[in-house]
This record gives sequence, structure tokens and C-alpha cells, in this order.
Amino acid sequence: MYVRFVTPLIHPDSRVETGFFRASWYLHRIGAPDWILRELYDEFEWFNEHLPVPGRVARHFKRRNSIWGVCWFDHDAREMIARAHYCAWLIEEGGLPVRAVRIDRHREVLWRDAHQVVVKPTFEAPRGFN
Repeated sequence: MYVRFVTPLIHPDSRVETGFFRASWYLHRIGAPDWILRELYDEFEWFNEHLPVPGRVARHFKRRNSIWGVCWFDHDAREMIARAHYCAWLIEEGGLPVRAVRIDRHREVLWRDAHQVVVKPTFEAPRGFN
């Protein structure tokens, strides 16, 4: 099982709902309270120390469009998921809705580590917003 925290914002490359890391910039844009931005900064610092940056987030081809991956937490990454829930709550308090979506498995994995998986987005993947 994998979990992802999504917002209604659409990522320009993958064309799917943007995850909470990427969507956090929106809080600056809408003028979220400083306490929320400080808390998010602290949480993101923790993620920077403990969550590896994926080694591959896209596949590029010469004769067709690139495939941009989508990141999901592995269900065994319990502390990261707990912190992601807190970040989701902070982002919602700041004015941007966040939903957790789950999926059992993925067909095309672009990259994986012990905490996360980067996969090709599919139309069958669950969405948080319609």
C-alpha cells in the first residue's frame, strides 16, 4: 500500500494533482499566517534530513514526450506519513485543501527506495479532487 497527499493544484509536467511539498509555495502566495509557514519550514527541514531526494523523477525519450513521475510514500514509512499528515493539516489551515489518497500497487515504477516510490501517473490512480 502507498499513500500520497494531494492538493487541487495541477502539476504542469505530470498533469496530476500536486503533492503537498510542491504545493506549499501556494501558501506564500495567498498570505498564510506566519506560524503556519514556520511550522512547515521546520517539518520540511526534517524531511530534507530524513527523506532522500528521488534519484529519478522522469523518463525522457528522443521521439516522444517525457514521463513525469509521481511520488508516493510506502506504507512502512510510518514516521514520514505521520509528519506528512501534520503538514497536510498545516496546509489546510493555511487555506489549501489536502487529501490523502491510497493505492495498493503501481504498474510502472521509475524509482524506489525504502520510504517512497516514484511511478508513472495513470488514469486509474485515485484522485483527491475531481
